[in-house]
Amino acid sequence: MNDLERFKAVVRFEKPDYVPIFGFPGAPGMSRGCMEKTHDRLVATGMPSHVGAVGNLITGVRDVESWYRYWGTTGPVSCEINLARGVRGFREKRRLEGDFEIIESESGALTRQVIDNDITYSMPEFVVYPVRDRASWEFWRERLTPAGAMPPDEMDRECRRYDARQRPLVVNVGGAYGFLRGLMGPEKLSLTFFDDPELIHDMMDWRLERTRRYAFPLLARLRPEVVHMGEDLCYNHGMLLSPEQFRRFCGGYYAAVCEAAGASGAELTTVDTDGNVMEFAGVAASYGVNGLFPCEVKAGNDLFALRERHPRTVFFGWLEKEVVNEGNERLIEPEILSKVPSLLEKGGYFPNGDHGIQPLVTFENLCRFMTLLHEVTGNPEGEFPRVDVPARR
Repeated sequence: MNDLERFKAVVRFEKPDYVPIFGFPGAPGMSRGCMEKTHDRLVATGMPSHVGAVGNLITGVRDVESWYRYWGTTGPVSCEINLARGVRGFREKRRLEGDFEIIESESGALTRQVIDNDITYSMPEFVVYPVRDRASWEFWRERLTPAGAMPPDEMDRECRRYDARQRPLVVNVGGAYGFLRGLMGPEKLSLTFFDDPELIHDMMDWRLERTRRYAFPLLARLRPEVVHMGEDLCYNHGMLLSPEQFRRFCGGYYAAVCEAAGASGAELTTVDTDGNVMEFAGVAASYGVNGLFPCEVKAGNDLFALRERHPRTVFFGWLEKEVVNEGNERLIEPEILSKVPSLLEKGGYFPNGDHGIQPLVTFENLCRFMTLLHEVTGNPEGEFPRVDVPARR
């Protein structure tokens, strides 16, 4: 079987020759590389320097193939076609202020972040968000509304590079709540749900119209395996908005995306959200979402319970990322062995870390983690040195 065939087998709750260690961009787990400082740490503790997949927030991950080969992992092909043309955008000014970089946008947004944040990924402080009221929304909308679209014949030529794919193709159509939160911030957005619901409806109408015009044609042409939305609409106790608010403001977007995904023949319609998804899983499933990740451990997620409630939803992740950090090696075996074998038995599960690798990782610990995870998934791939673990004794 190739990567595409294995992926389809898992999402169809069938038995592949082995279950791949599969990671999505945005929540790669141990599958798709790491940030630059984390990569430096791995090399310093023993990983060969030729193993690439160094990531940053500006250019994304590069040389992911060498990571796949060395660690025996895989991931999807991401559609990189942008149909929108003629977006004006905003000018930015950047300055240093002590240990921080200050970014001022023409939209009025003000962001404060650590220096070299693109290779560190410490969460920035969003001091002022782009949209504060209707006037700032209309200014933002005018600057971000495309002037036109890629011609159909050009789109077809661009799409041909994905026609003979050997891995699942994912088309990211963006999210609903995540779109609103990114523009207003969670506090202002929560108040605006009550104070100015018409503004929220206007924003979501624009969002859906843009997605219909510039994303849905790609779904129809490419017929991807995965249609994806990124949201981050949960925190450590549950959803950041009520299910009722979700249905009122975001439900139309989800219904349209899931309908288009179904019409394109997609195997999965997925949502990437941090936090506790125990309630959201049911809300999302009611629209047709059938894939969730990364199922963070510290947020209180329980995939055993979710599997019982949602027997046909595909889950990714749920292995605590910190077990590969220095001093945590004793946690690796219980984390994997207490979860992965029984979840694999029920099917529809891709085991992986519940987020990216952190700078405290050691090469030895990552080898131990990967050795055991390869054993329990039956995965023979990878060049990394195996270590002695209980499953091999």
